[in-house]
This record gives sequence, structure tokens and C-alpha cells, in this order.
Amino acid sequence: MGEWIERGLAFREYPSGTVKAPGIILLMEAFGVNDHFRQLAARMAGWGYAVIVPDLYRRFPEERRVVDYSDRETAMANLSRLTDSEAREDIGRCLDLLRTDPRVDRDRIGVVGFCMGGRLAFLSAGWFGEKIKAAVPFYGGGIGAPKGFFPGQTEVPLSVVPAIRAELLLLYGEKDDFIPEEERSAIDKALTAAGRSFRMVTFPEAQHGFFCEDRPSYHKESADKSQSMLKEFLQLRLKSPA
Repeated sequence: MGEWIERGLAFREYPSGTVKAPGIILLMEAFGVNDHFRQLAARMAGWGYAVIVPDLYRRFPEERRVVDYSDRETAMANLSRLTDSEAREDIGRCLDLLRTDPRVDRDRIGVVGFCMGGRLAFLSAGWFGEKIKAAVPFYGGGIGAPKGFFPGQTEVPLSVVPAIRAELLLLYGEKDDFIPEEERSAIDKALTAAGRSFRMVTFPEAQHGFFCEDRPSYHKESADKSQSMLKEFLQLRLKSPA
């Protein structure tokens, strides 16, 4: 069973067994650390990872921290209030918790994020450099944009590309109205120019949020394929011998 730690900083799930596990920082969507993310943390723990899910809304009133998928207005208001500096502080604290945990292999830690969390997963790969071995942004909006879409988004994700040492897997939906092809192209060009190791996959029938079974945009075929890619990528980057 998962547990909340550090007075609500994050939700945590551990795998069974006594062997040191690789770690995953799992980053939420704009809707908060809801049932979907707690279940996903449990699923990934079942794959053999120590998973920690920062509650990036922990500074907000309790009634605003988890928002129904139908309440996009409140979700966007929350996203507007979150700052990159707050997110970096919380993600960094969770990274430290994993790296100092005797049950976790401190040298095999990755970050996986969705939507808002996808952008932050990309940023985290730059913010924390060699401490992050693998990064998987799912439909991270604004990664290829020249500036943030919200007041608190002061970081320009492509500016951290030189500091990235992680292997990257970027997953998108072709029918995503929030992330145009030009943005994906800008990411591809920046990573290629910097000589970074990455793979970008775009699912032809998928919209924004295609991975989440609780969202109207859920697309099972794309979700299943992307989960297989995710599982294989993490296995290769975080479990296979170096």
C-alpha cells in the first residue's frame, strides 16, 4: 500500500522484494495527485520501481489539490498559480529522498511526467543533470515554446538541453490540439543539435491526455502501446547493466 510522506510532500509506493530498486519520480497532470496517479504509481512499483509522486499543489488549500477531469477551469487556475521554482524545489526534495533511501539505487533514477508534469519531467532532466538517468515526458505542453504559457512558468525548457544527461523518450498524440507539430519539431531540432540521446513517438489517433483511462480523450490502443514503450525504456535505461 502506498503512503503519503513528509507531511504531504509526496505519495510513495515501493516494490516488493529486498533488492535495491531503481527510483521513479512520477509527475502529475494539472488535475493533481488523484486516483489515476496513485494507481499508476502502484503499477510502476509492480514493475520493480520505487515510485514517488510529488504533490506540486501542496501549498494550495486542500480542497483545490485534486480536481475532477471535468473541471478544467479550476485545473488551469491551479496550474497558473504553480511556479517553476516551487516545482523544482519539490522535485529536488523527492530526488534527494530517493537518493538517500537505502532501499533505492541512487544511481538509477528516472522521471516520468504527464501534461504539466511532462514539461516538468523535461526540465528536471536539465535541472538535475547526471542524477536523472531517464526522462519520459508524455504530451508535455510548452517544452518547445519560447516562453511559458502561465505566469509561474519562467523557465524555457529548451534552454536546459545542454545540461541534460538522461536518455529521453517523448510521447505525443498527432491529434493533440494543445501541442502543434511545430513545437514537436522545435524539440527534435534542439535535442538533435545538442547531440542528446532521445526518441520521439507520435501516435496518429491520439489526442491530449490519451494515456489516462479516466479522461474522455483516452485512446486505448495508443495508451497500451505507449505503456509498452515506457516499460521497455525504463527496463533498458534503469535496470539493464551499464
